[in-house]
Amino acid sequence: MPLPDYRESLQAAVEADADGLIGEGRLDEALDLVQGFRVIADDPRLTYEESLIRRLQGDNEASERLLREALDRDPDLAFAWYDLGEVCLMSGRQEEARSAFEEASARSEQHPKGWAAPFRLAELAGLRSDVPAFDRHLKEALRRGFRFATVVEDPRWRGFLADEGLAEVLRRLMVVYGEEAILRRWEQAQ
Repeated sequence: MPLPDYRESLQAAVEADADGLIGEGRLDEALDLVQGFRVIADDPRLTYEESLIRRLQGDNEASERLLREALDRDPDLAFAWYDLGEVCLMSGRQEEARSAFEEASARSEQHPKGWAAPFRLAELAGLRSDVPAFDRHLKEALRRGFRFATVVEDPRWRGFLADEGLAEVLRRLMVVYGEEAILRRWEQAQ
């Protein structure tokens, strides 16, 4: 069996260390670590990591610039597409967000959290009252592992019951996927 690639191993260790620092809220240290390593051996995943730190620091403009840089170098980074969608949403650019989430969805089908991008697409469709897109994206999110328990307390999702077309989709899918208890809870709150 061949030995692992040294650079790849070192980069994975830097990413893991940075993720640990981020988890502890030590963003400045995580940024120093990632930027220091990028000087030595830059990689689109590290560019993404820096974008994440910048977003968590509240610098969405720098985060978006870094996300686009990472995606220019590696357009298959599903997590970068997803985060670009989030940054676009924060800036009120729903159509750009939708496009980014579509890219993330196309590239994340096998990921353990591959439901996240189609879920966000369903949510955006719900906000537009686009019933066919809501149904299509929500089915895909459910197929990939999404559960309504994720949004049980989200008033926006509960509010989709006020739209007759969206409500029909929600009722049907919640019954099919055995989540009627959440549906009853939402209907009682209406």
